[in-house]
Amino acid sequence: MSQDDDDFRYVCMTDQVPEGQSREFSISDDDGRAVDVAIFNIDGRFYAISNVCVHQGGPLGKGFLNGNIVTCPWHGWKYSVIDGKSPHEGGDSVSSYPVQVLERKVYVSVVPSSVGKRNSRPHKAYHGLDNAVKQHLANMSSSQPLPVDAKVRVLGISTTNTDKMAPRKSTSEAALQFALDYAKDKLGAETVMIKLRDLTFRHCEGYYSKDAEACIFPCSISEMDEKDQMMEIYDRVIIWADVVIVATPIRWGSASSLYYQMVQRMNCVQNQIVTQDNYLIRDKIAAFIITGGQDNVQHVAGELLSFWSQLGCVFGKFPFVGWSRGWYAEDTENNHEAEMNSEAFKRDIMRTVNGAVEMSRLVKKSRYDERVLNNVR
Repeated sequence: MSQDDDDFRYVCMTDQVPEGQSREFSISDDDGRAVDVAIFNIDGRFYAISNVCVHQGGPLGKGFLNGNIVTCPWHGWKYSVIDGKSPHEGGDSVSSYPVQVLERKVYVSVVPSSVGKRNSRPHKAYHGLDNAVKQHLANMSSSQPLPVDAKVRVLGISTTNTDKMAPRKSTSEAALQFALDYAKDKLGAETVMIKLRDLTFRHCEGYYSKDAEACIFPCSISEMDEKDQMMEIYDRVIIWADVVIVATPIRWGSASSLYYQMVQRMNCVQNQIVTQDNYLIRDKIAAFIITGGQDNVQHVAGELLSFWSQLGCVFGKFPFVGWSRGWYAEDTENNHEAEMNSEAFKRDIMRTVNGAVEMSRLVKKSRYDERVLNNVR
C-alpha cells in the first residue's frame, strides 16, 4: 500500500461488496475514535465516503445508488460516492476516504481525502420555530418560579372540512365557537381558533417508518417546504396554548380526515420522547368536542384521548363532550339547528371547558410536568 500504511484499515474482501452495491463499516482512528464509512462498488472500483448524512445523520450505506450518486434513505440528500460532494452546485458534502485494494482485500484510510461540509440551512420560519421551541422548553425547565398568567390561553382546532364556494353550517365548529366564546366571556381566557381547512400542509410521508431517528422535530416536511403551515400548529400547540380544544365531526365512525392529516404530522412531537427523551408538551390540557348525525362518540373520544395523552397532555374533569341525533338521523342538514337548540349540549360544553381551564391553572401553579419529569430522569 502507498501513502501512510498506518492510516489504512482493513474492512472486507472485494467479493463482500458486489458491483453496484454498498456496505457499512466502522473503523477506528489512531485515537480510538470511530469513523463510520460506507463502501461502494462502482464498475469494480471501490469508493468510501462517510456513512453519516450531514443533514440528519441518515445511513448512506443503506441509500439508493444511481450511477455514482447515492441518495440518503431518510430525507433524500444526494452525494457522489467518488468524492462525497453534492451533484448540484452549493449543496452539502460528506467526507470521502482513500481506498486501496490489495490481494482482494479492501482497505480504507481513516484520514479523509476531502472533508464534508453542511452548506444548506433551514428556511427562516423553520429556524425560528426550532429556536422558539427550544427557548420555551428552557424556560419551562428553569428552576426559577414561572409567572402564572391570569389569562389562560385556549386554542380551538376545528377539523371539519366544508365547501368554500357554498359552505354549510358545521355542528362541530359551531360548538367549538360556543366553547371559545364561553372561555373568553365567562372565564377570562384568551382564545384563538385555527380552522385546518384554511391551512395548507402536506400529509405525513412516513419518515418514522424508515427509521425512528428520521422522524425529526420540527417535521422535515416543514424544513423542506417553507409553505407548509403545520408550523402554525406546532407553534400554537407547543408554545402558545395552555388548553387545546379539538372539535371534530364523526365521519363513518371516526374523526375527520383533516384531523388525521394533522395528528399524523404530529407524530414527530411524540417521537421526540421516544428518540430524544425530549418532552415538547409541558403543562398542556386537552379537551374534545365530537358531533355527528350518527352515533359513535365514545369510539372517537377514545382515539383522541389516547393520542393526546401520548403527546403529554393531561385532562380535566369531563374531557370530552359529544352530541349526536342517533343512527337514523339521515337529514344531516338539520343537525346544526338541532344542536344549537340543545341546552343540555351547551351545558356539557361549559362543563368541559370549565374542567379544562381549571385544570390548566392547577398544573401551571404546581409545575406539574416539571415535577413529574424531574422525578423520572
